[in-house]
Amino acid sequence: MKELKAMDFKFFMNCRCITSDGNTTSIEMIDINNNVIVVSGGLDYKPIFIKPVLRRFDSLSRHEVEQLNKLWPKENIKRTTFDSIKLDADIINYLTSLHVDVFGWIDQELAIDAGL
Repeated sequence: MKELKAMDFKFFMNCRCITSDGNTTSIEMIDINNNVIVVSGGLDYKPIFIKPVLRRFDSLSRHEVEQLNKLWPKENIKRTTFDSIKLDADIINYLTSLHVDVFGWIDQELAIDAGL
């Protein structure tokens, strides 16, 4: 099983999470140098002791899907590699801002399904 590192949490700032001691809190900061995640209240945890609470794609509301669709180009125009990378980054940033599991962590048991 994959083990997450603090760097992996960079997309999920302010995300609700559950610690290994059963506390529900939120991710405040990541410390890449020390491989720790700082949660509300200033406590820090190694990534193995914390799980983010994420949503599945199918939990998106109609409004959220409409907003996501606005990111897609209207026409099938020729794009540069930079344009494609920027579009991908915009989509990932939007979805992770909603705490959507874009990396498949729920199925890998690295995150908790917010729908449960």
